[in-house]
Amino acid sequence: MKLRHWVLATTVMMGMSGAGMAQDWNAAPAYGSARLEAGFADDPHSIAIQAGGAIPAENLAPQCYGYITHQPSYSLDYEAGAFSLFFAAGSDTDGIMVVRAPDGSFHCNDDAIGHGLNPGVAIEAPISGEYDIWVGSLGYGEGFMPGELHISEIGFNTTNRFSRPADRNMRPLAGSLNLRAGFADDPRTMTVQAGGDIDGSRATDGMCYGSITQAPDVWIDYDANSDFDLFVSMEADFDTTLAVSGPNGEWYCDDDSAGELNPGIRIRDPQSGRYAVWAGRYGGGLGLDATLFVSELGFRGDTSGPPQLDPMAEPNYGGTRLTAGFAPDPHNVSVFAGGDQDVYDALGQNCRGHASRAPDYNLDYTAGALDLYLSATSESNITMLVMGPDGTWYCDDDGAGDLNPGLYFDEPQSGRYAIWVGTYSERDPLPATLHISELAFGDEYGMDQTLDYSLDANYGSVELEAGFMPDPHRLELLAGGPVEAASGADRSCRGYVSAAPDYELTYTAGELPLFISAYAGGDPTLVINTPSGEWVCNDDEIGFNPGIVFDNPESGVYDIWVGTYLEDDSFQAELQISEIGFDELRD
Repeated sequence: MKLRHWVLATTVMMGMSGAGMAQDWNAAPAYGSARLEAGFADDPHSIAIQAGGAIPAENLAPQCYGYITHQPSYSLDYEAGAFSLFFAAGSDTDGIMVVRAPDGSFHCNDDAIGHGLNPGVAIEAPISGEYDIWVGSLGYGEGFMPGELHISEIGFNTTNRFSRPADRNMRPLAGSLNLRAGFADDPRTMTVQAGGDIDGSRATDGMCYGSITQAPDVWIDYDANSDFDLFVSMEADFDTTLAVSGPNGEWYCDDDSAGELNPGIRIRDPQSGRYAVWAGRYGGGLGLDATLFVSELGFRGDTSGPPQLDPMAEPNYGGTRLTAGFAPDPHNVSVFAGGDQDVYDALGQNCRGHASRAPDYNLDYTAGALDLYLSATSESNITMLVMGPDGTWYCDDDGAGDLNPGLYFDEPQSGRYAIWVGTYSERDPLPATLHISELAFGDEYGMDQTLDYSLDANYGSVELEAGFMPDPHRLELLAGGPVEAASGADRSCRGYVSAAPDYELTYTAGELPLFISAYAGGDPTLVINTPSGEWVCNDDEIGFNPGIVFDNPESGVYDIWVGTYLEDDSFQAELQISEIGFDELRD
């Protein structure tokens, strides 16, 4: 990705985001402030932060990229000298940075040269005063990631102590156990310190969760045979997690399977070899006392423990990888609902029904700006359970209507969703269909749908007045959807769109024309419902890109859809709104 580093010499007016909030450099910084003088000894000056945001950085400066928070991440009161000043950040997201200098100029960057996807801003001749720093993400909803902000007079530093990988070969912090199948004194117990200073989901490549240390807490060297399963569990007065790396490097993770916020992992047909165990804290933080149990009888050595739902078990019906904007939508899977585990006894949390120990389906999802809908349909009363990427459990009975369950994620995370489809009362399996969608619950969405400008726009809204700046107003989005534009808008319209508009423009007209266009690597189309209710459409005004010009635009609401010419297609596109013209405005 190309380096982006701009300096604006004049004051830039703050615009409004789609969420109706603008950044405020006078707001209290999220992670504190410092006063440094040129030649400061603690170089780099490093601060733990979380990178990301939901407000466009262009609200601060039109040429800035990415998304940041309302308030600065950090503020620096700096007494300048003969040195340059370097701001850089390290995080596991594709980060961006905005720095407001004491003279009101803005410095923006995406990828600092030679430092991967991490941002950095260099001020070659800094002046004394306050520097307000935002550390954001290139994409909307890609935060908030643990990271570090570094301030230096030597050069860029983009290290991130929160992204260290868990290392099973490091010496364990609490000790080790050497056990042979059928061992006496079952369970074996050890006192451990649960928690740590790194994020388990990043330390284990997204497999586990909670805060852990880089080194394992315990090694279990186990001589197995086929007669016993291996149970690793923990007990504490706070919410803990477990991560176990088996002899072949396979990860086992859990949060609450041993009951009462205690984690438990059952390893079926264990291999002989070394099991590295990490004791984590769900809410984050450094270590607190907990008791680790290793058993062949059950969790904490109890053979009559509660039913178990094992999110790491092989799913009954496989899984899939989907990226925001996937097609076709919905993604449907035939399953048999139910199982021999009582969901309430296993999880509590107002969860109901009967499910299998293993998930029915795994969804590995790359999130974007769209919502995520998980639902299931059957002729009988069924339920749904989902463990999200961060280990949170979600349960539903009738959320999709007609005794069918549905779970809605308005800001979905990227990662693995383990999904169970259960029965409400019957213990015998029932045929059902699982639906994964970004549009709605159920399996018929889009078949009888039409374009509906009364629905909330997929990518928000904006208010612009004649003479607006910056021009053009730009928006990145995913083009396409399941609804045929010709059947939902006007017969002359082409392409496939979502039922809801992609963007809503409230425009106060003047004497200038209004140009609305879309650009993509694919073949996009454009559908607009004007303030007077007229449908206006275009396919190829600018090559394969659509554009519509209103010579005498009305004031009012323009609902805008960006479609794909081909059915079941989807791709990234840029919507542009301008009062100057079409193609010549593009970079």
